[in-house]
Amino acid sequence: MANHSENKPPPRPSRWRKFWPWLNGGLTAVLLIGGVWYLSRTIDFADIGQALLTADGRFILLALLIFVLNGSVKAWRWRVLLAPDEEQRVPYTAVFWAIWLGQFVNTVLPFLRLGEIGRAYAINQQIGTSKIQAVSTMLIEKSLELIFLGLTVLLLIPFATLPPNTEQLGILLAITAALFLLGMGIVTSQTERVIQLLHRLLAPFPSVVKKWFDQHLLSGLKGLAALRSGRSLRTVGFLSILITSLDIALPYALFFAFALPLSFSVAVLINVAVALVTTPPTAPGELGVFEAAVFFVLAQVGQAEALGTAVIVSYAVVFHLCTLLPKIALGSLAAVQTKWSWQRLSTPSTS
Repeated sequence: MANHSENKPPPRPSRWRKFWPWLNGGLTAVLLIGGVWYLSRTIDFADIGQALLTADGRFILLALLIFVLNGSVKAWRWRVLLAPDEEQRVPYTAVFWAIWLGQFVNTVLPFLRLGEIGRAYAINQQIGTSKIQAVSTMLIEKSLELIFLGLTVLLLIPFATLPPNTEQLGILLAITAALFLLGMGIVTSQTERVIQLLHRLLAPFPSVVKKWFDQHLLSGLKGLAALRSGRSLRTVGFLSILITSLDIALPYALFFAFALPLSFSVAVLINVAVALVTTPPTAPGELGVFEAAVFFVLAQVGQAEALGTAVIVSYAVVFHLCTLLPKIALGSLAAVQTKWSWQRLSTPSTS
């Protein structure tokens, strides 16, 4: 009887779990109603329908396949980061489902980037990898994404006419992420010295605190192991280049679906803008902010009036759907595969 009462979830998390779906549902409804109202006052829906009907479905299908392939490559990169040694390499299916579960959770509940919690849970549930180690590898991922995002802008500057302050943005992104990654590299190469220094700083604290620190720090440092291996580092670098290329290829492929006379450099800018506005916590499904980012880029390069509002809105909506539908479909399958429960979001992580 005592065991049963101990396993009963506390009332506060239960109310917290009930609160989030209502908040997300309400916010989604407000965004949908507001967006439809705004569009109804600025554009004829018949024009949008005509633009969608004339779009080339072959390139839309290609864009969907590119997005799924991109997620698969991200899973492969995370697999290398989790276990750089070939002998200890984790099963690919485990990281594949964990990646899509994380994207699914971030889509449904974007606040506080809860998808990272979902991904750490999924990999822990499937193969027992420490959640702290999983999170530490995610930090490397985010640093790499920022670095390559900044580098794509910097490489684009000599070959295209870009909006004002784009150069400064690329430099800021690249420097910030590079410094962060460099810091992790230093910690990785000087792990023992860093641990000794932190032990001295924690000397005045109780033994319970120091024990907790040792367990979590050592587990977290395992996530930086890929930075110690030259072969793994090269593999991660190559996969990051491939991921960035696929990120840009998706909006570029959709140019052909709508017969848009836009250059590859515009696809780069759209990718950068979408990445910047969707990285922080946004609305459920990134409704509104995604389309606004696409519209902003095309307005900045002087294409908003030339192409027409209906075509741009149609392009932005289809682009968004090509990223949203795979997250929902594969993420739902991942939730079943990993036995995901939404109450995990309110359960403290202990491993």
